[in-house]
Amino acid sequence: MEVYDAILGRRSIRRFQQKTIPLELLKRFVNAARLAPSAANLQPLEFFIVTEKELRSRVFETLGWAGYIKPKWVPSENERPMAYIAILVRDASKNPWYVRDASLAAGYIVLMAESENIGSCIICKVDREKLHENLELPENYYVDSVIALGHKAEHPVVEDLKNSIEYWRDEKEVLHVPKRKLEDIIHINKFRKRK
Repeated sequence: MEVYDAILGRRSIRRFQQKTIPLELLKRFVNAARLAPSAANLQPLEFFIVTEKELRSRVFETLGWAGYIKPKWVPSENERPMAYIAILVRDASKNPWYVRDASLAAGYIVLMAESENIGSCIICKVDREKLHENLELPENYYVDSVIALGHKAEHPVVEDLKNSIEYWRDEKEVLHVPKRKLEDIIHINKFRKRK
C-alpha cells in the first residue's frame, strides 16, 4: 500500500474481529516506531506489546473508549482489540520533548498497521496508575498512550466538518468522522483570512 493511500484510508477503529495478529507483524510496527524521529535523538521510548488474553482484558479495563458516543459505549466482548502496544517513556520528567516522540511513534505504528489492513486506535484516556500496575512497570516508566489493534470489524467514513467535531454512529452503526476541508486549513505563500 502506498503511504498516501494508507493515510487517506486510516480511521480509528473501535470494533475488531477476534482474529490473532502475528507477533512478527506487531514487532514490525514497533520497529517502525523505533525509527521515528526523536527530539535531540534522546530515544526515551520503549514499547510494551500485549497479546495474551488475560492481560488484554486487564489492559482493556484501564482504557476510555469513544468519548463522543452517547450513551457511554465500549466494544463488546466479541469486538475487543486482539493486541495492544503501550508507548512507554523512560524518565519522562527529564525529557521536555517526549510527547513529540511518542506522537510520531504512534503515527508510525498506526500507518504500519493500516498498510497491513490492521485497524488501530490511539488511546490517551488511560487509567495510567492501574495500567502501570497491571503491566508491572518500573517506577521510572510513564505510560504515554496505548494503541489498540485488530482486524477491522467496522469501516468509519469521513464527512466534511460542518457544525461539530464530534463523531457519531448512524442508525446502521456506521461511524461518521467529521474532518476539516483542505481548502479551509491551507495557506500558500500568504496567510488567507477566514470569514
